[in-house]
Amino acid sequence: MASCGFFGFVITLLILVTSLAATIVAILTDHWYLVETEGVVSEIQKRENTYSFGLWRRCYDNQPPSLSPNGQLTNRGRDCMAIYKDLIPKSESNMTSDQELVMNLSRSYICLALGSAAAILATIITLLCGAWPADCKQWRKVSLYACALAVQVVAILSSIASGVCFIAARDVETDDLHLYRGLDTEYGWSFMVHWVGAGLNVIAGFILICMMRWTHEDVGVLDQNYYNM
Repeated sequence: MASCGFFGFVITLLILVTSLAATIVAILTDHWYLVETEGVVSEIQKRENTYSFGLWRRCYDNQPPSLSPNGQLTNRGRDCMAIYKDLIPKSESNMTSDQELVMNLSRSYICLALGSAAAILATIITLLCGAWPADCKQWRKVSLYACALAVQVVAILSSIASGVCFIAARDVETDDLHLYRGLDTEYGWSFMVHWVGAGLNVIAGFILICMMRWTHEDVGVLDQNYYNM
């Protein structure tokens, strides 16, 4: 069982590092949601309504006239505008309940995604500090894995809640605010990468639970490996 515990420790770290990388990629990229025109439309309409966005920016394949300084069509490739500024606390007296809901959901999924990344990093640091081969007070393995699991649960819940809030915000925009009427919409690869990270978080959590069990068996049967590496 001792070898299983060490193998599980290494695998858990690798999964957590991969999950952290996936979460960071999702946070920093702008392909969470894709919007495109459908049918035959003018070039201006196509430019206005063909874009993708993530947590921070909305990016157009070609800059639409409404965003051009002089209202002229440009061909500068992929142009982006910041959208997070719209979520900064402001007066909500002129907003409808649906608009207010979308804003609150948007704030939530951004904060939860950032919280998930922070929690994953904290789990990695907890495991590394507990296994650090320096001359310091040793942690019991069970305590080490329990602390790591507690932080990992926060990462799991935050990542799942972030994805759910993003879906809910898009549903309100589609069904209640009718923002995408006559447009094709779909979730992009950044959104999928976010859920890959969430799935890896769940797997890492289950492995940590198994490692706690293996540690108890090592102590009870072999009378060894009670403390960390």
